[in-house]
Amino acid sequence: MAIFSSETRLFRRRTATAKVQCSMTISKAYPHSEALSPIKPSPLRDSEEKTAVGDSSPNEFLRSSSSSNPENNESRLDDSAVSAPCDYIRSLASKNVRGKVIQACNVWFNLSEHLTTVIIEIVSDLHNASLILDDIQDDSLLRRGSPATHCIFGNAQAINSATFMIMNTCLKLQNLQLSDPAPMEALLKGSIELFVGQSWDLKWKFHIHCPSVEEYMAMVDGKTGAMLKVIIYLMHSMSDQRHNNSVIALFDRLVVLLGRFYQLRDDYQNLQDDTYTEHKGFCEDLDEGKLSYPIIVCCDFDHVARDIILGIFREKRNPAMSALPRNTKIYILGLIELSGAFQATWELLQSLNKETCMALSALEEATGKSNPALRQMVKMLITTVQPPKAR
Repeated sequence: MAIFSSETRLFRRRTATAKVQCSMTISKAYPHSEALSPIKPSPLRDSEEKTAVGDSSPNEFLRSSSSSNPENNESRLDDSAVSAPCDYIRSLASKNVRGKVIQACNVWFNLSEHLTTVIIEIVSDLHNASLILDDIQDDSLLRRGSPATHCIFGNAQAINSATFMIMNTCLKLQNLQLSDPAPMEALLKGSIELFVGQSWDLKWKFHIHCPSVEEYMAMVDGKTGAMLKVIIYLMHSMSDQRHNNSVIALFDRLVVLLGRFYQLRDDYQNLQDDTYTEHKGFCEDLDEGKLSYPIIVCCDFDHVARDIILGIFREKRNPAMSALPRNTKIYILGLIELSGAFQATWELLQSLNKETCMALSALEEATGKSNPALRQMVKMLITTVQPPKAR
């Protein structure tokens, strides 16, 4: 008991000494700090007395609390921390496909340069926010050949900034002070479709469930297609040139086909194109365990290959395996090729390209306005897709 008491007294003396030393250190570093001073209630100034609870309205309290003390204004934090990840992803090299689509589609809507610029900014921010979140959800290390945003700023800050970007798109639209609620409705509904589409992609990957081709196409319509639909509906709702329902149906048909073509092309190129290897790494979709279109078709064509690929993806969840070995990726590529899935994907891309061109022609005829810029974009997308490599 005596030993315990002496140890206790010694511990208390050391603790008291440490507190004194800590106080002296902080006092030397911050001579004007009141951090260690006891907190004393200060008398209310006249202006504060007027804002005491029960003596004023909430609005008056908010105005007074955000007002006139210069010291408080100087100590306010700016938005540099939340903007840094946004500025970073905007700085990465981009083909600006969505911006070019907006410029090309303006043939049919005749919007002012100011409105066109705002729509480009809104869609660009919405897209970049989705990329930040996608990279976190997919554990991607690279984006456009550079470190992914979360690899620099951390997951938490990246998520916070992506959310900030999404909210800021609504603010940019609100700042236009449009009397028609249709543009905001188009933006909000389109954003919700994006989140719903992404939720299925994430669910399938988490449960390592291979969806059907039909389910995958519906998911694509809710992601890539929804982003293009936001573009068309924003432009149409702000335009003085309102189109009838039959023309709107043609727009819907075009954006669905464009969305499917663009997403399936991305799936195919990720596993086939050397340029994707330079920008994102060798077959990065396999590292993510992504059930992309060629893999879904392979699993449908060959159930033995299906069991092997899904088994590899399940084992990929082992924390010790940060990325699939290159030889494992090559083996999976061989299974996809032998099943005929690469060839089937390439043939579908050719078919989607033809359907897209036909939908574009129908829209040009219905509006009486040709769109050579958009037609050239579609042509460039298909010409970069090469037949499957022999492995």
